[in-house]
Amino acid sequence: MAQKLGRRWIGCDINKGAIQTTSKRLQAIIAAQTAASAKPQQGSLAIEGGDAAVPAVRPAQLGFTVWRVNDYDLQIQHNEAVNLACEHLGVTRTRGDSFFDGTRGKALAKIVPFGHPLTLLDLEELKRELAARPDEGRDVVLVCLGKETPVDAWVADWNRLRRQAEVPNRIEVVELRTDTKYGAFLVHQPAQAQVEVRRDGATLIVEVHEFISPSIVERLKQQAGVLSPQIDDWRAMVDCILIDAAYDAARGVFTVALADVPEKKTDLVNGRYELPAPAGPTTVAVKLIDMLGEEVLVTQTV
Repeated sequence: MAQKLGRRWIGCDINKGAIQTTSKRLQAIIAAQTAASAKPQQGSLAIEGGDAAVPAVRPAQLGFTVWRVNDYDLQIQHNEAVNLACEHLGVTRTRGDSFFDGTRGKALAKIVPFGHPLTLLDLEELKRELAARPDEGRDVVLVCLGKETPVDAWVADWNRLRRQAEVPNRIEVVELRTDTKYGAFLVHQPAQAQVEVRRDGATLIVEVHEFISPSIVERLKQQAGVLSPQIDDWRAMVDCILIDAAYDAARGVFTVALADVPEKKTDLVNGRYELPAPAGPTTVAVKLIDMLGEEVLVTQTV
């Protein structure tokens, strides 16, 4: 609705299906607005059910982008993420402890929920838990995806007291984003595409020759078990393809001139497109969105 009313907007959703559905609807709206902007302006627009005419609404933008933030995949599939983190760090899971997730060597291991960073409240909770276990002499490893700034000072003070006396329960924090030894847990390989753009007289020809999404391949490996996933057609990984024939790279404005959005889930994108070529040199931008919502933008000047 905001796009139709010519307003600027930001949308948020944690459900990938909802994001893809919204993206398709927005692409259709923007395509209609782009076509309407090419027609002579009428100056006014009648409101259905009303007597007066109001000025035609101009869209605030004719493009949008989708951003992945906060590793929401790990939040949705928290149990799976905890298992992967334990395997990555060499943590042995224990089912009989209501607080700690397992042991790492001789130390207790606690996985901080991936939905939020390690905070002082988490540390105070750990402190209370250890106080309730006066005979517990093992050290503690805290595993997290991020941590608040005061955490380092709190942990340093806690461990300093344990260096000065025979006090147990030293704390080690493993931050999976930046840890120099264990940070590889969150390595992300972006999707890649091989696209050819050329002119043929007054026509632009765009061909996608290859597309690969490491995230999709990894997801299929997890589901397939011992079997290796087989993807015979790269188009099976692509949800939709959008093309801007006159991309404004300086402002980052993507105007959809052609949208290939299959109507059925069983349909595939075409991969080869022809559209009118602007006069003179132009930058063509091709945006490919895979089935997990990740975008690849390829630009070429012709």
